[in-house]
Amino acid sequence: MNFLEQKKDEIVSNLFGYFEEQMGKNPVATLEQIDRELQSLYVRYGNDWTGRGVVGDTTQEATIAGLEAVRAECLDRITSLTQEVE
Repeated sequence: MNFLEQKKDEIVSNLFGYFEEQMGKNPVATLEQIDRELQSLYVRYGNDWTGRGVVGDTTQEATIAGLEAVRAECLDRITSLTQEVE
């Protein structure tokens, strides 16, 4: 595994671990936080006219991937909670 792949895996797993407790307590609020952060990251990702370089791009892409994974988990938890209520 090369450095960039290792860094990407590390970022994704750390982000998911960071939000794990928050998702368990309040997945709706976590989802709102993640959506705001993703919106900002997608704008910053598109604003690369000066060039971030390979490491910067990899870090940005890994952060987006990690937050998208957290977002998907939040949606699953919200769906599960909704089905339990019905």
